[in-house]
Amino acid sequence: MRMGPQEAVWIAGAAGRMGRAIEHHLSHTKYRILTTDAEIDITDLETATAFAAANRPDYVINCAGLARHDAAQDNPDAAYRINALGARNLAIASESVGATIVHLSTDDLFPAYMPYPVNEFEIPAPRHVFGKSKLAGERFVCDLNPRHIIVRSSWVYTALPDDMIVTAIEKARAGEPVEVPANQFACPTSCRTLARFVIACLESEELGTFHAACQGMCSRHEFIARALKLAGAPTSTLASRAVPDEGYRIELDNMMMRLTGIFEMPAWEDDLKDYLGIHGLLA
Repeated sequence: MRMGPQEAVWIAGAAGRMGRAIEHHLSHTKYRILTTDAEIDITDLETATAFAAANRPDYVINCAGLARHDAAQDNPDAAYRINALGARNLAIASESVGATIVHLSTDDLFPAYMPYPVNEFEIPAPRHVFGKSKLAGERFVCDLNPRHIIVRSSWVYTALPDDMIVTAIEKARAGEPVEVPANQFACPTSCRTLARFVIACLESEELGTFHAACQGMCSRHEFIARALKLAGAPTSTLASRAVPDEGYRIELDNMMMRLTGIFEMPAWEDDLKDYLGIHGLLA
């Protein structure tokens, strides 16, 4: 069923960066958009199902989550409560009203070092509590609502004041040290591009699990260096670090996106340049 006029989209976790990006890019004239955050406790099943019953969404987009790795490691109960139980409750709530659920997930489901690009058919093996709790959430969604779309992405960035790009640009221009890991490799993807893919999923006939990361891979150091150059900021204070325990290498392969043809991700370099331009950050 394709989306059409008057269909309702419930964005849970709408105050987060992806929730805001998706709401911004959805047509507010074409769709009835319901946004909730802390005021609707998705970790309480009765609350989630009552909201769904009262509002009858056609699509539920789960942007809620505890995303800080250190917080998840220090408090596993909180991580599983939000990332797993919350996903379970939204899956039940969406299924109860016949809605499709879109669940945002992560590349942290895989081991730290993958010698080849990882497609959707690779068996997950998360290495820490955050990844394990996100995998548990995925499994609840798959088991409890057959009309599901799981979207795994990588290094999603924004132009918010506290995000890594803006912070690095400000420090570089102030002559302050900018230290970035050189042994962390993944696929940077702007929140704008990821939001556009999520909307493409809503407007397609597709269901299932999709990887959604920009094409190509780089280190965090290479990514920030390119961002600084595009912004016309000096790179003289940019330094690298390589703490062994912090290293990883994960490249997502968007195989399902490629096979279905519903969207095409840009190269990460092009996405970064376009995103900085949209937000007035290019030199």
